[in-house]
Amino acid sequence: MNVLEVKQLEKIYIGKVNHTALNSVTFDIQQGDFVGIMGPSGSGKTTLLNCISTIDMPTGGELKVNGQSPHKLNDEELAEFRRRELGFVFQDFNLVDTLTIKENILLPMTLDSVPLPEMVNRLEKITNLLGIEHLLDKRTFEISGGQAQRAAIARAIIHQPSLLLADEPTGNLDTKSAKDVMKLFTSVNETLQTTILMVTHDPYVASFCNRIIFIKDGKLHNEIHRGDDRGNFYQSIIDTLSFLGGERGDI
Repeated sequence: MNVLEVKQLEKIYIGKVNHTALNSVTFDIQQGDFVGIMGPSGSGKTTLLNCISTIDMPTGGELKVNGQSPHKLNDEELAEFRRRELGFVFQDFNLVDTLTIKENILLPMTLDSVPLPEMVNRLEKITNLLGIEHLLDKRTFEISGGQAQRAAIARAIIHQPSLLLADEPTGNLDTKSAKDVMKLFTSVNETLQTTILMVTHDPYVASFCNRIIFIKDGKLHNEIHRGDDRGNFYQSIIDTLSFLGGERGDI
């Protein structure tokens, strides 16, 4: 079953000189897949994620999540679609400083008026999986960056979204915290069968994915699959980025 279908997606920014950020991008993501999006700076990977997340409106083509076309919904329907179908994990965590970690995690279900017993049950399951059950009464300034990203992941998946979108989720973390967070993404993917789409520039982080889609100049360039050997997969990611002409910071 395809959770995400992208067909001939285009995004053109109109200005004195028009800029085509996405050009006929087509791919599918199946239930339970863990897919990375990579490419050089300016390749269109963030624009692609923004279109999928409904932050940006495509100029052409078609995009469906669970068979729904979010860009055809009205504002009220779109708000509900985002809350129920999508989960978001950002580089800067986006936690609310005035709330406890528990309140931050429960926020999506609070907005959807989920019954309290179900909220408590899901909270226990998710926080145990992510190893943050001891942090629930703390505030954001009392925890580390790695712990904050764990809390952000918990908030993103507690409402059981069809698709989890991650934008450079390890960008603000040190090497050890980044490794820990990526192991958690793998655990969430395998244990909960959560479908994940992640934009990253880091080959090591990308090597945790099952599949990498590369784009360059707004076009789908190629894709590679991990298979059984993660070391070979990691090397293939580096080789492909080098071939695409990524800058040092992208490789």
